[in-house]
Amino acid sequence: MEEKILEICEGVDSSIDYTSTALIDDGILDSVTLISIISEIGDEFDLEIPYEEIIPENFNSIKSMAELVEKYV
Repeated sequence: MEEKILEICEGVDSSIDYTSTALIDDGILDSVTLISIISEIGDEFDLEIPYEEIIPENFNSIKSMAELVEKYV
């Protein structure tokens, strides 16, 4: 799952180093990129991430994004 999430993220913006575990906290992901990633994840897995799940903890790393998706697929 993490490999697929990484592939999606790199498709949105390949200039970002997604190995960080503080993508949101360190300001690596801006709001536009984050929304694009959420949209692409939703399209890829045919799911809608609930608004209350769009919190920094769920998007700070590829691992946390994968764990979030796994809850809904």
